[in-house]
Amino acid sequence: MADKYPWKVAWITGASGAICGEMARRLADGGVKVAATARLSEALERLAAEHANITVYPADVLDPEALKESAARIGGELGAIDLVVAGAGMYEPFDINDVDVAGFGKTMDLNVTGVMNTVAAVLPTMLARRSGHIALMGSLFGYTGWPGNGGYGASKAAVINLAESLKLELHKTGVDITLVSPGFVDTQLNASYEGKKHFVMSPQRCAKKILKSLPGKPYEIAFPIQVALFLKTARAMPNAIGRAMIRGFIKAMG
Repeated sequence: MADKYPWKVAWITGASGAICGEMARRLADGGVKVAATARLSEALERLAAEHANITVYPADVLDPEALKESAARIGGELGAIDLVVAGAGMYEPFDINDVDVAGFGKTMDLNVTGVMNTVAAVLPTMLARRSGHIALMGSLFGYTGWPGNGGYGASKAAVINLAESLKLELHKTGVDITLVSPGFVDTQLNASYEGKKHFVMSPQRCAKKILKSLPGKPYEIAFPIQVALFLKTARAMPNAIGRAMIRGFIKAMG
């Protein structure tokens, strides 16, 4: 039996990815009209072919005007956007012995600027009607530094700060912000990550956990909870203690 959701129209960027694609399917199964956005690809076309409630709106999240046009089209064709999931993102390995400056720049552009472009495309309309819900895809890796994640972690830390700022500014506007911070999910996006992968979950389980909590409009959805609490605690400690905790955790995990 399909889950029921409080939204009528959801716009998902990064919809060709494993997590956001699964969220699109689950929302569509629940009767939500889903606007799926990513750069045009076979994966995006296959997603649209899977369900009558999924409509493709191809666009590059690094093109703010294209996103604004997509948002306007979605509003005119499907109805007012109730939920936005800013999920486009990438992971690029970070090697201190051979720093890839171009890769770092691409990571920051897609993971941060792409998110901001998505927010900018829908926020004026949501503020005008005093209604809407925006979910930003962060990561537990954004809570604190982690070996091999200099670029990805920095980009997700920026998203966390953006969510915190928006939460304060959107107070009593009728527009809700949720920061979604998963742990390690088994996807192609992070297949190149060479660190040992613990507490790994499938994209299906990740999407299910997000959509179970999102209707309640929490500020944050972070999981696995034990890892989230550990990293938040490490972050709150004095720097030397926090770094020692992280090193100890990495050693314990092998």
